[in-house]
Amino acid sequence: MTSSFRPESGADPEQAPFEQWRSKGFLKKHRFLFVGSVIVLVTVSSLVSIRGKPPQPTDRPTVTVQEATIVGPLVQHNIPTATVLLKNTGQSPALATQTRLVMTVWTSNTFPDWEMPLKLTTDAETIGEIVPGSVVPQTVSLIAPLTDVQGMHLERKDWFIVILGIVSYGDMVRNLHETKLCLIWRDTSTQHLSRCEQWNEAN
Repeated sequence: MTSSFRPESGADPEQAPFEQWRSKGFLKKHRFLFVGSVIVLVTVSSLVSIRGKPPQPTDRPTVTVQEATIVGPLVQHNIPTATVLLKNTGQSPALATQTRLVMTVWTSNTFPDWEMPLKLTTDAETIGEIVPGSVVPQTVSLIAPLTDVQGMHLERKDWFIVILGIVSYGDMVRNLHETKLCLIWRDTSTQHLSRCEQWNEAN
């Protein structure tokens, strides 16, 4: 006995292939929409996570001394002056930057008669923002003119001129950082100051 397919009442046999094709097209279209939506969501969430990612240690600002030079001569009653170049070697701006530099005469066998290292006081100079890679010059002079005794010892190179300083600045997430410096002028044949053996710190 042979059986023949009989469509349900109201159904058109010629419409069946079209309905199947339309159904497949519908699914295919919605599958592409679904995949596209997933891609968009992943991209957006990635951007949000990147933007919301906290700054890394390598991204923070770092202010250091690039160079320090002094102008003499080291003679009695003169007031030597030095220029200290501060550079932001970090990857983000140093914000609300303040500095305090002091120049003094340092004998070869005694330390300065104040607390070390130097601290910020009300006479600190405000620099503001230092963008990455930029250099800011700071000028400092001896507290008082050289005396006859100081001039004599400096010429004999058994006393030295020293610059003590502190630089305070903030980063993008409002953390405070400090660079403490100690620079000494030992060689009067050059204008460049070198770092002291201690009291050069940075956080």
